[in-house]
Amino acid sequence: MNDTPQVSRLVRTALFVSDLDRSSRFYRQGLGYHEVYSGGELTHKVANDLLGVPEDAAIRYEIVKAEGPSFGMIGLFEVIPSPPAVNCRTGGVNVGEGCLVLLTTDIRAVRNRLVDMGAEIVCEPQRLIVRGDGPGNLEMTCRDPDGMLINLIDRPAGSF
Repeated sequence: MNDTPQVSRLVRTALFVSDLDRSSRFYRQGLGYHEVYSGGELTHKVANDLLGVPEDAAIRYEIVKAEGPSFGMIGLFEVIPSPPAVNCRTGGVNVGEGCLVLLTTDIRAVRNRLVDMGAEIVCEPQRLIVRGDGPGNLEMTCRDPDGMLINLIDRPAGSF
């Protein structure tokens, strides 16, 4: 028997957004996280404690997911009044910053859809070879409406 505490695979990431409706459209329509796992307003005081926001702050949320098991979901949280934004330089990464890494079957189509939604492209699709002399994958990076870095990796259908 193993007495070492276990930690599961990533269930979801939580993003704090300035406009829940705009971010929901971006992740649902732009990235294909069509299903809503849960949403509404968090009214239990513990939610405010967990987020470190005043007891009278309102918290609206929506947890979106791709089709399939309830893992790898993206929780979008809008706190009102809004806390200060994180100041990050654009055009590259910042220490302490997160990056969502997602697979896609058509990186160029997703890129075009995201650009139409106002995404900032950090790096256009380019072939990255990580291991040996294999063919590598097309990858790109962009930012969501609040500046969250997203890395898209092109993979064939059925490989994820």
